[in-house]
Amino acid sequence: MTNNTTTESGTDALVEDVVSTLRTFELTEYEAKCFVALTRLREGTAKEVSDVADVPRARIYDSMDALKDRGLVSVQESKPRRFRAVSPREAVDLLERESQRRLDRLGTALPRLGSPDRSTGAGEVWSMEGEAAVTERLVTLLADAETEVLFAVAVDELLSDDLIDALSAAVDRGVDVVVGSPSEDIRERLHEAVPDADVVETWTWWDSLPIDPGAVTSVLMTDGDALLVSADAATDLPGVRKHRAVWTDSAEAPVVGLMRPLLASAIRD
Repeated sequence: MTNNTTTESGTDALVEDVVSTLRTFELTEYEAKCFVALTRLREGTAKEVSDVADVPRARIYDSMDALKDRGLVSVQESKPRRFRAVSPREAVDLLERESQRRLDRLGTALPRLGSPDRSTGAGEVWSMEGEAAVTERLVTLLADAETEVLFAVAVDELLSDDLIDALSAAVDRGVDVVVGSPSEDIRERLHEAVPDADVVETWTWWDSLPIDPGAVTSVLMTDGDALLVSADAATDLPGVRKHRAVWTDSAEAPVVGLMRPLLASAIRD
């Protein structure tokens, strides 16, 4: 009895999670519930879907029509009408293609909104916080690198798969990539993932590992003009810390001139 209850609870949680995820693809709650129910049934009548989905029967048909228009459901014009969901793999592929089309349209439209008469001020420095945001900015700067990457990092949390891929892509483009770290584990990981990069040991910004609270977590310079420096920062929650960073993509920022020789000597010498 306990096992059945646990299994039902786990299934309910999974259904709720899938419904919530489907709604991010512009399905209504009823549409998402109907599709999940039909996936569990594979095919069924409006009454069967209503019972499984816990959706009013009066809303089944308009939900199914919407799902049919999205290519997620097929209809058999029998009496009563029967509905069949596409396979989970087909559904994921279809939604992925829809999302990519939206992103492509956004990628085309957004640049057209920029004012040609307005430019960012020379030497501006920006700040951000959050591990994901810092990693994303690191990836962006790496993707724009043309000749040189100097990167020092002391925490594994920033080395996402996307960041590793960005380092590898830079090497593949012929960019000179040098990475320094005080951590042997990080150096070994980078040696394996980016074998053509120059990976070295450096302690310039660190006294010990794990790093001290508030210490620098990474320093990145690309092409001698774009710079990001991130640091470990405490939060109001006990034991919870986050990454904060300052960055610039302008060689005219004074901090770039200050950091260039220090970073070069730290991981090139």
